Amino acid sequence: MTKNGKIQIKMLTSVPNIGQAGDILFVSSAVFQNQLQKQKKARLISAEEVALIEAEKQKEEEEATQKAIETKKMMEEKMFESLGEGCSTDQDICGVALTMKKKAGPEGNLFGGINPKMIMEELAKTFPNGHWEGKQVKLTDMKDSDGNDVKKKDIKQTGEYTCVVKLGSDVDVSFILSVLAEE
Repeated sequence: MTKNGKIQIKMLTSVPNIGQAGDILFVSSAVFQNQLQKQKKARLISAEEVALIEAEKQKEEEEATQKAIETKKMMEEKMFESLGEGCSTDQDICGVALTMKKKAGPEGNLFGGINPKMIMEELAKTFPNGHWEGKQVKLTDMKDSDGNDVKKKDIKQTGEYTCVVKLGSDVDVSFILSVLAEE
């Protein structure tokens, strides 16, 4: 397939200034013949192959979105189960979805902090059927009870924190993390 005098190829290995392995791109025939084809770093690809790859990618994205929605539903059910007296269902988030215990001093200062990676690991343990793999799954926001952003730092105090996890391209879930002192 050609476009503006260039041919469509699929990269087999990564080549600086051209593309990564698996990329589908257009290059001049000279670049393809002199640099890529001789060293078996790329191959020509047909329009049918491109359509097949696009369809497969679309299917994978739909499956990932469905898993993300199921994970969000699981977490929301857990929050609904733990609704406290002061919660009303018209609030955005209410009810604790995740509780973490850590050694703490008498003032509530933690010995060692809780970082986003630890929270993600705890989410995976608490909701083992959830969808936690993939580079799009990450903790995007973390605020303390006063609304101060604590994502860039470790949590150093006991208390409740509002967290947001991005589960997929269009799926985010907000939840309350309760940090308690170990007894």
